[in-house]
Amino acid sequence: MDVLFHRLRDTTGASAGVLLLADYAETTLEPVPGQWGPLAAEVHQVDGPTAGKAFRTQRPVSVDDGSGTLVFVPVSVRRERLGVLAVRLDREQTDCWSELRLMAQLLGYVIAEARRYTDRFERVRRRRDLQLPAEIQWELLPVLAYQDRTLSIAGNLEPAYEIGGDSFDYAVDRGFVTTTVNDAMGHGLRAALMASLTVSTQRNVRRCNGGIRQQAEAASDRLVEQFGEDAFVTSLMVHLNTATGEASAINAGHPAALILRKGEVVPLALPPDPPLGVEPGYDYTLHRVDIQPDDRLLLLSDGILDGRAGDSSDHFGSSRVAAVLTDSQAHAPTELVRQITSRVMDYCDGKLQDDATAVCLDWFG
Repeated sequence: MDVLFHRLRDTTGASAGVLLLADYAETTLEPVPGQWGPLAAEVHQVDGPTAGKAFRTQRPVSVDDGSGTLVFVPVSVRRERLGVLAVRLDREQTDCWSELRLMAQLLGYVIAEARRYTDRFERVRRRRDLQLPAEIQWELLPVLAYQDRTLSIAGNLEPAYEIGGDSFDYAVDRGFVTTTVNDAMGHGLRAALMASLTVSTQRNVRRCNGGIRQQAEAASDRLVEQFGEDAFVTSLMVHLNTATGEASAINAGHPAALILRKGEVVPLALPPDPPLGVEPGYDYTLHRVDIQPDDRLLLLSDGILDGRAGDSSDHFGSSRVAAVLTDSQAHAPTELVRQITSRVMDYCDGKLQDDATAVCLDWFG
């Protein structure tokens, strides 16, 4: 951090700076200790007009704060949004945004690599302690967002600090992408361990060149071996050819995905097979699916559809999810999944009865 701030001072004349990292729920931007110069290390809201706007839009935002120009530059790696770099410049110093973008980009890669050897940045992202099941789940997750010339993908989980059974995963290969959402039965540590076994088995088979049918069958068998037949995990798995749009999918007792196609929302309705872990040796059905250019595919868990406030019988439901999809067509997948989980949390007065997971995949064709 010190090296970066010294570089900014020398190249842009910046007089102060601070790094802000998004908390796990992507509701606030938390300052990293060690800011440089006379700049308040304050918490910003992700839905706010300055740092939050830079984070949401992934574009720099500048404001005059009376002591100079404050510039907020998004910090990300590919499409994974990490936070915002806030820098104070002299009033005359307005032609150095390219240098700020470069420094923010380098900082993103530093933070991503630092996860391997320090807890410093992870502590900042936690507004409160994670429960042990949530710790297990967060360690399972892939990079939260990715984009290349053929696709863009992002996922989000709520409640971020108390996750018990939900998980998602994806893997991008040459010409293909595999996307999975899992929901383990129950809550707490046992559900987290079931989710961990499921994701690890799916990854193991995938990395041995096994398809999604082999992944589902292996995960189901391992669950029976370790937990017996009274425990299960629902799963929706999609394998997409990013050159042609041809896809295959398996629905192991999971809620249907939704497709936003030319402004219309249609369900990806697949006849469900039993959840993973219910029937040892079950042969899961591989369904063919055609994805069209510019389709947006949304995979979710039942915690989103079943979300409700208190004892109310009115669930969030697929119609509200569809409304968010159509209202957010201009947003990138990163912002869409944040908005969906955020709206479900608001609808439930901040108290979900079950984990809520959303994964969005855009295929450009």
